[in-house]
Amino acid sequence: MKYLVVTLGSAGDLHPFLALARSLARRGDDVEVMSNAPYEDAVRAEGLSFTPLGTMRDHERTATHPDLWHPIRGFGVLWRHLAVPAIEPVRARAMALHAATRGADGKSTLRVLASPLAVGARIARMQAPLPLCSVYTAPSNLRSVADPMFLGSWQVPRGVPSELRRALWWGLDRWKLEPMAQPALQAAFATIDVPRPEGSTFGQWIHSPDGGLTLFPDWFCEPHADWPHVEMGDFPLFQASGDQALDPALSAFLDAGPRPVVVFPGSVSGDHGRMLLRQTLTACRALALRVVALGPTALAPEEGRTPEDPDFVHRCAHAPLSVLLPRASVFVHHGGIGSCAQGLRHRVPQLIRPFAYDQFDNAARIEHDGAGRFIPPGAHARAGLLAALEELSGGGAGAIPARAQNDMRTEMDRILDALGRWERRLGSR
Repeated sequence: MKYLVVTLGSAGDLHPFLALARSLARRGDDVEVMSNAPYEDAVRAEGLSFTPLGTMRDHERTATHPDLWHPIRGFGVLWRHLAVPAIEPVRARAMALHAATRGADGKSTLRVLASPLAVGARIARMQAPLPLCSVYTAPSNLRSVADPMFLGSWQVPRGVPSELRRALWWGLDRWKLEPMAQPALQAAFATIDVPRPEGSTFGQWIHSPDGGLTLFPDWFCEPHADWPHVEMGDFPLFQASGDQALDPALSAFLDAGPRPVVVFPGSVSGDHGRMLLRQTLTACRALALRVVALGPTALAPEEGRTPEDPDFVHRCAHAPLSVLLPRASVFVHHGGIGSCAQGLRHRVPQLIRPFAYDQFDNAARIEHDGAGRFIPPGAHARAGLLAALEELSGGGAGAIPARAQNDMRTEMDRILDALGRWERRLGSR
């Protein structure tokens, strides 16, 4: 089988797709990954072929955009700078592979596994009968009127009727999302011989008519009646090949004292990440807690450094979370789905201060599960972070869900089983 795997965004968006692509290749399938240009080395290191979307400069311009992490305007940045430029390259590549993999019977062995934001794949699906599986890394990728429901950083209060919730989505489409999406879509549809779609672009059209696959389990979010048809998978928990050991300096720091707080502001975090790092370091100093600070933000020379740093905090660009988190007391992060999944897997209390996108929804689910605390933005966020950190580091995390399975399958086994169900349902048509 030939698979074209397409994703856009940060490394956190890439990793779940890369874990799936690697597993497909290991079972003998022919897999090609399309993603942002900076990820070529990471993809090829897993033995996969790679087709870049955009250039290094395009990605850097997006990563440094001042509105990237704005809870409302950030999605517009992703749409304009990542999604729109990728429409035609993704469409053209999917169509070329569809033609190249067609047999004498006219059927193709191609399967496209794509983020809903890769709308070029959705347009190709309208042009040709190539099977398209929409792949969802987080529950908020799928619009719903069920709790928790977020519009940007604002959580719709529980008890608000479904009719009013639908009206809120309609208003967001009418006044924000459709005016943003339609110019690029109209330009794309003007060059191909297919009718323009009707209805909500992000609520309906971007989802494949062939159904989808979630890269999160049903215990994290049960499927809702207002979702398109999806097969429920599990968290991929990506770890790069050969990335299974801690740096000797980090190992020495861990051995030298109590379990530290691990803080990870994200692979691309900007001002929000710097603020999260500074406030976490300030709170940890007040509580006499040791810290491991991860990511490029942690290495910036001006970020919260004091003369006491050598004994108090260890900074490093990267460490495998699967090895580090079992030795942590608390995991502080921005609410990316990969970080949430790692925290749940290793049963470490999580303190989440989200910035944008799916992070608010993820944080609310972690808190609802008793696996950590959600610190919403606002005037009292700094005090809330200090109080929550004191509680979690003191053993007040509540019930950290073990999520034990009654079988011996791995997370990836469950994902491949779900993909197999999608394939069988597709073949039964």
